[in-house]
Amino acid sequence: MTTTMTNRFLLLLFASLMLVSCQDPTTHTEPPYEGPPKNNIISVERAKEMYDAYSKRRVPIIQKYEDSIISDGSIFEPTRYAEYDLATIKQYIAFIEHEAEQANVDINTLRFYLSNYPNSDKYPNGDAVKYPRRNSLFVVPTMEYEGKNVGFSIEEVDGKYTAIPINRSVSSQERNQDKDQTDSIGQMNEAGFLMSNSATVQGGGTTSLILNDSDLVPPPGTNDFDHNN
Repeated sequence: MTTTMTNRFLLLLFASLMLVSCQDPTTHTEPPYEGPPKNNIISVERAKEMYDAYSKRRVPIIQKYEDSIISDGSIFEPTRYAEYDLATIKQYIAFIEHEAEQANVDINTLRFYLSNYPNSDKYPNGDAVKYPRRNSLFVVPTMEYEGKNVGFSIEEVDGKYTAIPINRSVSSQERNQDKDQTDSIGQMNEAGFLMSNSATVQGGGTTSLILNDSDLVPPPGTNDFDHNN
């Protein structure tokens, strides 16, 4: 009887070990494929129409202004697109989802801000300006805050990950800057965006979730909608 029970126990133990060893702890279930996002995909023809409208209504204005303030004889070419490789986008999505989860907050949207690199080789903190004078964009994740959809960063508050609206994540030192800086800060705040010059991790335990520094075209590069490529 004892031998039979021992054999059964060993058989169950072996089966359990086989079951555990066959499981891959790193696998995860991919979300089901649901087709293209509803109401967000446009036709190639519409994209071309919109591209041409920008070429006609915006490019000449930008070019004329930039040429008027820099008299070195060069002709300014406005940026037509920015691009990231797919792996970077996937890594960015995983990064902001991880940070949001740590702060116990849901990401509502991704907000794309149109921007411009300064006419300088370096930022005030010494970082190199990748594309001086060029039009660009940066991406900000948003969350629900006091009934509004706002961009946010992550800060350590009392040792805890906390999602803080970007237009409130300004240090008291920055609040006490001179009047000119205060005026410019006020104007930026009205537009819904305010932050200090920073790297990914700012001083005081602030983690930025803002994506930028893509590849800008032109120059150089190919363009999908111009006929003179």
